[in-house]
Amino acid sequence: MSTDLSLQRNIAALIPTLSSAEVEKFTDTWLDAYASYFGHSFSSSVTHQPFQWVIRSSLIDILMSFGLSNKIPEGSPIFDSLLSTWNNLQPQEGAVEVLEKLSTKYQLGLLSNGDTNTLQAAARVFPSLNKSLILSSDYPANCFKTCSAMYAQALDAVHGDLTKVFHIAGSAFDANGARTFGIYSGAIDSSAMHTEPQPCFAFDDIRQLLTFFDV
Repeated sequence: MSTDLSLQRNIAALIPTLSSAEVEKFTDTWLDAYASYFGHSFSSSVTHQPFQWVIRSSLIDILMSFGLSNKIPEGSPIFDSLLSTWNNLQPQEGAVEVLEKLSTKYQLGLLSNGDTNTLQAAARVFPSLNKSLILSSDYPANCFKTCSAMYAQALDAVHGDLTKVFHIAGSAFDANGARTFGIYSGAIDSSAMHTEPQPCFAFDDIRQLLTFFDV
């Protein structure tokens, strides 16, 4: 997904008083806060929806740092709309077409740090995805990649048969997590080839998957 640009566009529309530089800073701060929890496991006494907990608590902090807490209090329509921007991320160029072609040969699912509701909304732009294979960070996984419980969900979906699952990651970090768990995995990020464990493949353009998987 084109997360950065999608968030910037939505934030700019919802808070028009922010300058372009402030929108960029707002977005970067939110993404950094989210990324700071990668690999983190959450206590079930704190939340059963880690993604919602992270983006909500970090949004409260960001609005405070921008002096917008009074103008956009928690629970207000704009606050809730800002949270919903994560439901409206746009796919990277070529992604929809590539997944559509891959779906003629493979059953496609979605494994993400998002919560189930957010992922179901975001997946609307990918009609080729099997909606019954949306695997989230919600309880009982209750963690973010590269936590092994996340990748265990993918293995459970194929009854533990590692030969029946492959993982396409958007980053070296995610691909490494899957590889460490024993899953055949690669990344849409060629720099991932310089990491350990090395991914099974790494491309900069998602369209290269069609040749790699002979579709």
